[in-house]
Amino acid sequence: MKKENLEIILEIDQLGDFNLEVINGNGKNCLQASAKLESALGIVNKRKFKPEYRQIQQSNKTQLRN
Repeated sequence: MKKENLEIILEIDQLGDFNLEVINGNGKNCLQASAKLESALGIVNKRKFKPEYRQIQQSNKTQLRN
């Protein structure tokens, strides 16, 4: 399975309000990817989560049992 790179799209309107979208992310890595940028831009008034946010992050861990 190919791992996709996270992308962040930032749109700023004429009033200085911004929309930030994380592409190719799921779960908490969306919030982690955008946290520093959100902090630098100011207060987050509203947050909308795409369906991908609720997807479980896949890991490469294997559990072995005896």
